[in-house]
Amino acid sequence: MSPDPWTAFLEWLTTVLVPAWGELIDLLPYLVVIGVIGPIVTLLALMWGWYFLKRQRGRVRHSAVEAVPAPRDADGAPLFPPNTPFCEEHALIHPARTTSCQVDGGRLDVACPMDGTVRDASIQVCAACGTRYVLGVNAHSLAVTSADGPPEGGAAIA
Repeated sequence: MSPDPWTAFLEWLTTVLVPAWGELIDLLPYLVVIGVIGPIVTLLALMWGWYFLKRQRGRVRHSAVEAVPAPRDADGAPLFPPNTPFCEEHALIHPARTTSCQVDGGRLDVACPMDGTVRDASIQVCAACGTRYVLGVNAHSLAVTSADGPPEGGAAIA
C-alpha cells in the first residue's frame, strides 16, 4: 500500500530540514577556518596595507658638507673651535679632512685642543705640545638636510 501524499511530503521535508549530524561535524574544521581565521587574516592584511599606504616617510636629502660661517664674539672676532679646520681670512669653519679653503684655495689652520696653538691643517702633530691629532676620523662626511618645510599637519607633528 502506498503512503498517502501528506506522509510522503513530510518524510521528504524531514530529509531536507533535519541535518545529518555526522556530516556536519566533519565540516566543522572548515567552518572554523572560514568563519574565524579568515576574517582575522583579512583584517590583518587590510591593516598592513593601510599602514604602508599612510605611514610617515622620512624625506632626507644628502648633500655635500660645506664650510659654515664661524660664530662671532661680542667684538665681532670669529670664534674657531679646536681641532676643526678654519679659514681666518674668510671666517669660515670647514669640514674635517679639508686642508684648503673652499673660497680661494688658501691653506687652512687648526687650533690645538690641548694648548690652543694654531697650526696648518695638513700637519697632524702640534709643534708646541707634540700631541698628534687626525682630523676627520670618519672618512665619509655627510650632511643631512631636512625636506622643504615642516611635515604635513604642521611643525607640531615633527
